[in-house]
Amino acid sequence: MSALVGARIVTPGDWNDLDLDPTTRHRSIRRAVRRAATHDPSIEGRSAQLIAMLDGVARRAYDSGAFYCSSLVLGSVRDLLVANVLMQISPDDAESAAPSAPAADVCSGLAAAVSCDPDWAGADVSVVDLPLVGPAVRVAVVAGGVCVRYLVPVPGSSRQIVLTFTSPCPPYVAALIELFDTMAASFELDYADDDALGAASTAVNGATG
Repeated sequence: MSALVGARIVTPGDWNDLDLDPTTRHRSIRRAVRRAATHDPSIEGRSAQLIAMLDGVARRAYDSGAFYCSSLVLGSVRDLLVANVLMQISPDDAESAAPSAPAADVCSGLAAAVSCDPDWAGADVSVVDLPLVGPAVRVAVVAGGVCVRYLVPVPGSSRQIVLTFTSPCPPYVAALIELFDTMAASFELDYADDDALGAASTAVNGATG
């Protein structure tokens, strides 16, 4: 018997994982921006702006229940390219498909529900196959910037891991969608035997409560 103990995704080297802990995140974000500025002179004059921006991203991620968040910030003479990915676990939903239902059936039901949700009007909704986890629902919205969300069923549960990729930068939408889909393809779930878990605490276990 195995239990879900974690989830991970591969991010490119120029992305920075954000500290979501309210007691330490400002200091760690400030250090990260200062390090980035030493390698990219175009960022140096915008350090205060970037620190405030990433503080806001980390705060919203924490408030939404995210257990992981990573950001990309690239500077140029005229503008910034900013993108984010966060991972959350959805609340337990007693009305969703039974935990024993095949993942493909769960995804079909989720896709139908999202397609009927007025909050997602105009979204491109599809069921895709992620190489390391299987079926998932992909929801993409392009409106100024871009948001690509993946809903990945957690086996044996009515919950989903939710991956949300966003960027407010219209000129880069096509390239970012391709990047987001490539990153999502690296997503995987980590399992451990029940008798090996002991008292270990992980991000996903903490998020699932």
